[in-house]
Amino acid sequence: MPTSSSARATPTAEAGCNPRQQHTNYALKLEGLLKRWHKIVLGLLAIGIAGAAFGAWYLSTRDAREPSFVAWHVNCATCHGADLRGTALAASLIDAPLKHGDSVEEMMAVIAGDAVEAHKADWQGELSPQLTKALALYISEHRQKFPKTSASYTMTPPGDRSIRSQHHDFRLERVTELVSRPYSIAPMPDGRLLVAEKIRGLSIIDASGQQGSVVTGTPETWEPLLTVQGNWLNLGIVLDVELHPNYAENGWVYLSHTEHCFTGCGWVVPGTMARVIRGRIQRGQWVDEEEIWSVHKDHYTPVPDGVAAGRLAFDKEGHLFVIVGGKNTYDKLHDLNTPYGKVHRVNDDGTVPEDNPFWLPAEARPEGSTIHTVWSYGHRTGQGLDAHPITGAIWNTEMGPRGGDEINHIQRGKNYGWPLHTNGLDYSGEEVSIGRELGLDFALEDTVLPVVDFTPAPAISNFTFHQGNAFPNWGDDLLVGSLKAATLYRVRIKDAVLVEQEKLVTDFGRIRDVAMGADGLVYIAIEHNENGSIWRLVPINSLTAVRPERKKEAVRPECLRSNCVEG
Repeated sequence: MPTSSSARATPTAEAGCNPRQQHTNYALKLEGLLKRWHKIVLGLLAIGIAGAAFGAWYLSTRDAREPSFVAWHVNCATCHGADLRGTALAASLIDAPLKHGDSVEEMMAVIAGDAVEAHKADWQGELSPQLTKALALYISEHRQKFPKTSASYTMTPPGDRSIRSQHHDFRLERVTELVSRPYSIAPMPDGRLLVAEKIRGLSIIDASGQQGSVVTGTPETWEPLLTVQGNWLNLGIVLDVELHPNYAENGWVYLSHTEHCFTGCGWVVPGTMARVIRGRIQRGQWVDEEEIWSVHKDHYTPVPDGVAAGRLAFDKEGHLFVIVGGKNTYDKLHDLNTPYGKVHRVNDDGTVPEDNPFWLPAEARPEGSTIHTVWSYGHRTGQGLDAHPITGAIWNTEMGPRGGDEINHIQRGKNYGWPLHTNGLDYSGEEVSIGRELGLDFALEDTVLPVVDFTPAPAISNFTFHQGNAFPNWGDDLLVGSLKAATLYRVRIKDAVLVEQEKLVTDFGRIRDVAMGADGLVYIAIEHNENGSIWRLVPINSLTAVRPERKKEAVRPECLRSNCVEG
């Protein structure tokens, strides 16, 4: 007997065939899932807000919590003043000679009470050697008028001006304003300038100072993830630009940048790594691109690009040198299979010379190893790289922590010591101990000591060797930029010894690059606020009479990377 229509239309609940019931169950499950995700999102939001609040507090109070600042205000400010300019109880420590000398070493002796006729105080015995040094650095930084790092980003160049210096007087002239912050410049044989702006790319400045449009077809760049007290935190920028030594014949332009990696790099967030390419510029376009130096994707990291370095230099044999900063944990700087904290050497076409100090054939290397391109290692953050115009020897400038900025002669297969040996202090005011904590163990004698030490640290940047006839009495002196100190230094080195040092330009701006133009003039790229500008040094011919040379006492080798600090 057939069933009724009503029976056919009412399946049992156990059978689970009621569409309305199915929809209700699905809605309830979806509602529960959404509630759980809502709680998760709210929790993550709360964590994010708390983290941001803590970060804002930490950054805004960092200077007030810095150990040397605290020690100064607790122990010294009552007599010498909070601003170091003195009170009725004691003299100013600014803009006046110091009785016992103004090197960091001499000030440490006074602070510790060890100097002859030094003031004695009850608190002197309570200071650790590290805090004693931190106080000496604090005083020296103020005496040299180093601005805070955050303030250096907002410095505005005061305009064209004439400057008297030891060997030559010159005029500082603005060439052009830039659209964005620069990283490097490359003067061209015809008088134009190539400029690499971090997030904008390559452009050309003509002889009249007009900046052209961006060269199309260069690697993609990305806006800053975050700006912290003026400092951009980037992942994906243009770094150095360098012309081939035979550029006039072959037109090759070399460019380093940090390449983005979104997946397959071993991180849950995007990573970047320095990479070098070359190409030609034709009618405003980047063409004929070739990869010159790159690494396995396993070496890409989310560490911001400010420590990527990426500086380029050619020696007289046409080898290309590339310096890569500590874009990973510092133990990797001494693992020769990784690219970090090293100077690398390749041929101009990207092939690898078999006379590199650690060269191995591909079948003998671990997958992804860069040991075959390593030239030197143990570097922190190499901000500058250049070849001596006569000898072709490679030199670099390198940032230390608080103190210990360096000028180094880069030698084949050598260890430059970071982070086990440094003349600087940790930003906490303590000894830099991370090298021991990472298990690194090698003697100071097994490292190459810096030829020049800058302590306190001006945040040294790129440099060039002077050459040409516009400033003949500068010879082959180094012209060295700085970021925090906003100062251009002239450094004379003879037989690997510092013999003369002078501040050519001060109170200027964050100097990113220094280069010699085809006209023999010195060109400088600086960053300020959200953009930058290009300047040049032009000799004042009527004022170029040579003044008597003032020799700087040579730095004793035993003072480098030790507690015997050269100011």
